[in-house]
Amino acid sequence: MNEVGPSLVTTYTFKSGKECIVKIKVTAFKGYQRNLELTITDKYTGENWQSSYDAAYIENLTHKTGNYKHFDVFIAMLQSGLLKTSESISLDLLTFKDLELLRARKLEHNSCSSLGNTANNRRYLILTYTVEFDRIHYPLPLEYCGLPDPMILQATIRKLQSELERLQSTGVNRNLQKRVEQLTIANQKLVQENHRLSNGGKNLRYLLGSIKSLENNVVKERASFRAHIQKLKAENAALLLKVQQLTASASRKPGDGSPALKRYNHTHSTRRRSRSQSSSISRRNKPSSLSPGSSLESIRTQRSPCRNIKTFNNKTKNSKLDFDNLEARIQTLQKLLKEGINLN
Repeated sequence: MNEVGPSLVTTYTFKSGKECIVKIKVTAFKGYQRNLELTITDKYTGENWQSSYDAAYIENLTHKTGNYKHFDVFIAMLQSGLLKTSESISLDLLTFKDLELLRARKLEHNSCSSLGNTANNRRYLILTYTVEFDRIHYPLPLEYCGLPDPMILQATIRKLQSELERLQSTGVNRNLQKRVEQLTIANQKLVQENHRLSNGGKNLRYLLGSIKSLENNVVKERASFRAHIQKLKAENAALLLKVQQLTASASRKPGDGSPALKRYNHTHSTRRRSRSQSSSISRRNKPSSLSPGSSLESIRTQRSPCRNIKTFNNKTKNSKLDFDNLEARIQTLQKLLKEGINLN
């Protein structure tokens, strides 16, 4: 007989408050017949109950309850109950009398006693499966094996004592103690570091807020600077256009048909015609001798074209000065634009 299925050893506290050590193991007999070995030991008195069930017995038991379960499914339910991984499965350890009372409440009479009236120390492990509208009980009988043999207990005690002495002599305990001290010191350092970081969290949050505020200010300044650059570019383009216009007007010579000169010639010819007419009329009405006032007027009339030409030349000089000022301003704006593009 060898072990082929799951095995489990755990401590379980039953509804009565009794704490026991439960062992289950699935074995195979002759390579194909599987058995469930169940052992329950009282943790404080050492009393022992155990039994073995084959797959046919388990499946027949579940069939009699009206809720058939396969052998493997029943083993999984038993493990789930011991490990308390399912709320629908619970376990209890009952005596023969407790089992009879349970059966009587279920069948509503006390005359039925299919297990016989045997007053002994047999125990029954009751696996209860609760569904939505029903509760199914699967009883597993366990034979009483009595108290443990004193000789076996003494041998176990001697074995444990020798193991304890061996561990103390090899220095394992001292190494463990040193390790515990090192871990304790490391834990204290970590606690202090955690406390320091938690206190410094306020300063960290303040610094993060300052950095965020500075980043927002940089973004605003960059947007403002870009707008200023666009404004300078537009002003530069306007100044360049004005320079081109002034350059074209300054490059023309007097008498080349410029609008200013044309206006001057037209005005001068009109004045000459009006003066000739007035002089002819005066010749008819007055003597031929010239008066001082008329001589001065004629002199002024003869000199007025030169004066107008000087005025035009002065305007040309002023336009050249404006042109020089515009060039200097354009150079300044171009320098500012280059610096702004580099900063951006």
